[in-house]
Amino acid sequence: MRIVIGNLPDDVTEDSIKEALKPFAPVEQIKLVKESGAPTALIETPMGRLQAEALAKRISGRLYQGRALNAWVPSKDW
Repeated sequence: MRIVIGNLPDDVTEDSIKEALKPFAPVEQIKLVKESGAPTALIETPMGRLQAEALAKRISGRLYQGRALNAWVPSKDW
């Protein structure tokens, strides 16, 4: 299952966002996408949709470098 995280600063790194999420989200694999403007992060996690949606809710609103994160589970598995 994938979780998408948005509202990240331009200078974000995979290691820095992984470290920031570590206390409340079991993040093993994370990939940054910086192709179309503002960067987003993709978390690949071996859990069901309901668990992933609950994790996305825990991430949403958390502050990272002064920004409130947005997190969601895509409606289609791409």
